[in-house]
Amino acid sequence: MNKLQKAFIDEIYFGIKNELKHKTGEPLTYRIRNAIAMYSLANDFYYTSQKTLDHIKKLKLNISKRSIKGLKNKITYEHAIPTKVILEECLKQPNKKYITDILIKSDYVAILTHEEDKLLNDAGFKFKMPDGWNFGDDVYARYKKVGIRLLKKPIRMFGALKR
Repeated sequence: MNKLQKAFIDEIYFGIKNELKHKTGEPLTYRIRNAIAMYSLANDFYYTSQKTLDHIKKLKLNISKRSIKGLKNKITYEHAIPTKVILEECLKQPNKKYITDILIKSDYVAILTHEEDKLLNDAGFKFKMPDGWNFGDDVYARYKKVGIRLLKKPIRMFGALKR
């Protein structure tokens, strides 16, 4: 965990405390989910599939640059566990230690082609994990369900965070 991620943990924790106090619903939970997403995107390392790696090489891009994400290059950054699932779990025990533990367990980002991302969405995994999945289980379970295999070696990332 790096310095920026530690700051996001504080923001997420206080956001959750604030939501539980005021019960505002979607406007605030949307902001908390964004902070959860930024927490993972702040990780220094992402994973990718061979298909995405080949796509990026074909475009002659540097996979380590966060700036390659977008419609033009047909690349996205995907959270291994959807932020909605992470927030729901954090709300179960809204103390800082538990929230930190959940964030650490879910701190995985995959660089995917839009085609791979569509596989997840079409299978109904945009906002959820497979039935029966629990924290502590394989974080890549939904990728495996649709045939996306991530490479074992992470990629060191550089540049501004891109949501």
